[in-house]
Amino acid sequence: MNCKTRLLVLSGFIALSFAAVAQAQDETAGPPPQQHQGTGAEGVAGGQRPLFGKITAIKGTAIEIAGRDGQAVTVNLTPQTDFRKDREPAKVSDFKVGDMVMVRGEENADHTVTAKIISGRTGGASGPGGRAGMAPMGTLGKDYVAGEVKAINAPKITVLRTDNVTQVIELNEETSLRKGRDSITMADIQVGDHLMARGKLESDVFVPKGVQVMNPEQWKRMQEMAAPAEAAKPASPEATAPKPQE
Repeated sequence: MNCKTRLLVLSGFIALSFAAVAQAQDETAGPPPQQHQGTGAEGVAGGQRPLFGKITAIKGTAIEIAGRDGQAVTVNLTPQTDFRKDREPAKVSDFKVGDMVMVRGEENADHTVTAKIISGRTGGASGPGGRAGMAPMGTLGKDYVAGEVKAINAPKITVLRTDNVTQVIELNEETSLRKGRDSITMADIQVGDHLMARGKLESDVFVPKGVQVMNPEQWKRMQEMAAPAEAAKPASPEATAPKPQE
C-alpha cells in the first residue's frame, strides 16, 4: 500500500468513527434514560455517555473494543447484559470482530466496563438501510480535522492532516480538550502529537468543539484498524487482468 492510499484509508476510517456516533445516537432512542446521572468519560449507563467502538476480540464472558480514541476497553458480559441488533433482541453470537457497537454499562475501578446494553446494526456504521449509512459522515477539513501537530501558536494549532494537507485550527473558550480519559489544557499539547478535532469552519477558520489528543499507541491502533478496510478493497483491473502469453 503506497503512502497516499494509506492516508486516504486512514482518513476514511476516522470519518467512519464519527458516523458510528450518529448510529449509536439513533440506537439509544429505545430504552428510557436511567435516573442516576454520572460523569464518566467514555463509559456508560445511568445517563453517562455510552461507549462507542469497534469489536477487536470476543473472549468468553468479555469482549474488547477499540474506542473512538483508539484506546482498548474490556467490556465484561453478564447474564443480565441485553444484546440488540437492528433494534431487535440478539445474543453475543450475533456479533463478530469488526462490528461497530454501542455499549452502556458501569465503569469499574480497573477501567473495564460491565455491560448492561450492547447494540449494533447489521453491516456496521455504514450498513445498508442504516441511518449512519445514509447520513453524511462529514468532510475532512470542514467537519473534522485529524493529523499531526506541526506548530502551536495559542490559540491556534497547525495540523498536518491525514491527507497531507496543512490546516490551522483555532481553539476558543468552549473547546473541550481531552487526552485519553483525562481533561487537559492547551499547554499539554505538544508538537508531534496526533489529534482529532470536531467542529466547523467559521469565516474560513476551523473552530473545534472538541479535541482528542492520542498517544502513539492509540494512533498506531487506529492505523491498524484502517488497514483491514484497505485489504478488503477489490483489486484493481490492472492487478486482475490476465497477463499476455509469451
